[in-house]
Amino acid sequence: MDKSRIIKRDVELPTDARGKLAFGLYNVFTPKECKDFIKITEKRGYEEALVNIGAGRQLLMTNVRNSDRCIVDSHEDAEKIWQRIRDFIPSQWNERPVLGLNERLRFLRYDGGGYFKPHYDGSYIRENGEKSYITIQLYLNEATTCWIIKVVLLWHQGFDGGSTTFISAMNEKERVEFVPQTGSILVFQHDILHEGSELIKGRKYTMRTDVMFDNKKVGQPLTSA
Repeated sequence: MDKSRIIKRDVELPTDARGKLAFGLYNVFTPKECKDFIKITEKRGYEEALVNIGAGRQLLMTNVRNSDRCIVDSHEDAEKIWQRIRDFIPSQWNERPVLGLNERLRFLRYDGGGYFKPHYDGSYIRENGEKSYITIQLYLNEATTCWIIKVVLLWHQGFDGGSTTFISAMNEKERVEFVPQTGSILVFQHDILHEGSELIKGRKYTMRTDVMFDNKKVGQPLTSA
């Protein structure tokens, strides 16, 4: 993979979120690599996605989240993603050094009518106190497009709707859409209100993980035994 092909574009967030971290990375994964992720997870199987309700608990709440999920724990795949995007990620957050990506990869599948209502992403906290502050969202396919070749209309299998949409917490009409492209990654800090907008038709695949940061601040001495 030639990392020089990766293009970064900042996301212009709603007014009350301006100054927060949000940007897109394009050409991170090839269409073939994305198809391979889809094949592997379909073989493993998907189940209805749950909603985090705090204290490590999750519930099925289809009025909030209507999609399927396949959880894959893979240090190898997390490291593969990290090596491609690490140069774009802050080296510190809240004075805590960056460590890499969460190995818990949550693959998501949306069918027509699927959505994830407005929410803030929760932090992933390991037993040793290492914590995530930034979301990584990889898009494995994209909105339907078409090409005309020799007067033949060829459709690329994709979906309609299903953007990741940032929403102002002060004015719900102020919305900024990030339109999925195959192999692109959306990077944003957890505390930005957003939704998985309703999928009109087709099937959408994404993968979410997190950027992990150390449990100690820069310069903080180690606790003596």
